[in-house]
Amino acid sequence: MTANELLRLPRGYGKRYELIRGELIERPSSGNAKAAVVAMAATVLGTFVYPRNYGEVAAGDPGYLLEVAPDTVRSTDVAWIAPGRIPEGTTGYPNLAPDLIVEVKSHTDECSALRRKAEMWLSFGARQVWVADPDTTTITVYRPGAQPVELSEDDTIDGGDLLPEFTAPVWSLFRWQR
Repeated sequence: MTANELLRLPRGYGKRYELIRGELIERPSSGNAKAAVVAMAATVLGTFVYPRNYGEVAAGDPGYLLEVAPDTVRSTDVAWIAPGRIPEGTTGYPNLAPDLIVEVKSHTDECSALRRKAEMWLSFGARQVWVADPDTTTITVYRPGAQPVELSEDDTIDGGDLLPEFTAPVWSLFRWQR
């Protein structure tokens, strides 16, 4: 299957797909706890990014074309892409890895699978991956060439060189109020 064929598949009824080297992979729907954290992470990032006109935030399983022939299209929970990286007029899946990715653990995810997915994103050019765990209210930050760093809800997460001046209490990516 190609990325263009994937775009034409019917959506709905909890169906979510990715394409890995031409093979269609169905992903199960996530639960409400994951969806709430995805919404909060997108809100926290968007509140920082949009007033500064500094790139774009995407949520709700946006797909990215990572390999061609055979095609690989992977999706994220939340993504931030630096200004100017997506060429104007791009339709379908952008042919890039987002700069910052937030993956949120669902009740069916295994930690080892999320670690592998974070490492996969980094191998395709992502500059940071945050893996949020609603059960433990922790975020593990992955960066190329560095050991992962786990932050608890009492810590502060920052955007490093990707999002200068961005900081947020970790708890704020899990709920509206403490």
